[in-house]
Amino acid sequence: MTRWRIAHGVAWVGDAHRVALVDTRRGAEAVPMHVQAPFATLWTALEDGPVAQADLEVAAAGVVDEGEEAAFVASFVESLGGLGVVEEVTS
Repeated sequence: MTRWRIAHGVAWVGDAHRVALVDTRRGAEAVPMHVQAPFATLWTALEDGPVAQADLEVAAAGVVDEGEEAAFVASFVESLGGLGVVEEVTS
């Protein structure tokens, strides 16, 4: 089962409409980032720890057209995972 979480060291504040975050692991090179809706909805779903892919798709159901949930979640984890602020949980 694939699960996702906010990477350790990422500080953030926000809600399902917008999130401001900074990767504190980058030290002085850290640049604040903004995550807007609808991605912010999935970000806040990760708030309490690792979330299963299927549960992210359920969260996505409220913000994308029916049948688009899996592609939306894939886009979310590809985009934010590529930045290192969302990571797959392997254990």
